[in-house]
Amino acid sequence: MHYKILRRYTLALYGVAEEAKKLDEVKKDADFIIGMLNESRDLFLFFQSPVINRLKKKSIAKMILGDSISELTMNFINLLIERGRDNLLKFIFEDYLALRNERLGIMNVTVKTAIALDAKEKEAMQKKIDSFIKLKSNPTFEVDNSIIGGFQISYKDTILDASIKSQLDKLKKLYKSGDAELN
Repeated sequence: MHYKILRRYTLALYGVAEEAKKLDEVKKDADFIIGMLNESRDLFLFFQSPVINRLKKKSIAKMILGDSISELTMNFINLLIERGRDNLLKFIFEDYLALRNERLGIMNVTVKTAIALDAKEKEAMQKKIDSFIKLKSNPTFEVDNSIIGGFQISYKDTILDASIKSQLDKLKKLYKSGDAELN
């Protein structure tokens, strides 16, 4: 991928949004656009296509997205179309979300548990994660029956595994290697 080009557009979007005090508005737009592109392969391919006339592409993009996103975001999409960079649209918005979180000190965290947590448990888990990573977390909670019990937390390239499955696997390896004895 063209990371340098992508990052240049991301920084430009972030700068304009920050200056206009619309970081949260552009975040909502980014979430919406990424969701639409993930749900509709046709829309994703539409922005990937270099064959479609740019004027036609702008009018269709305005028709599809215009009422659902801010003027700032629509102007940015039009700029990408004009410059032939609309194929990077999804990736620029994903990078924008990551950059925004980074600049605001927010860490995306995935929490896997064997059973679904209620709102109080999620809140308590988030507070513990925040104190552990020394940042504000943005947790995504998932249910994974294979971990049997406990939880797994992953962020950046770190995995904290406090699951029963992992404890049983460690115990199994210990017994197989002969380092542990049964009483």
